[in-house]
Amino acid sequence: MAYTVSALASNVVGNQRKISARLTADAATGSWETGLQNITDLSVGLQSASTASIKFAMNEGVSGTSIVGTVGISGAASGDELIVTVYGY
Repeated sequence: MAYTVSALASNVVGNQRKISARLTADAATGSWETGLQNITDLSVGLQSASTASIKFAMNEGVSGTSIVGTVGISGAASGDELIVTVYGY
């Protein structure tokens, strides 16, 4: 997992769980295993980023394979900080 994950919040909104975390890139690609069975929505905030071409994939690993509950991230630079919020069940 080439990212450092710092949990910010975890709660329930309606019938879905909401999980927010600060991800710090240690490499260009990595993934975040959220613990959810399925991600239905994703929200991203760039706190500190040296590139503008960061890509996110819901329910996929960095190689494009289907991995439910995982966020695949590519195109980041080492040291980039991202605030990511996922909704799912």
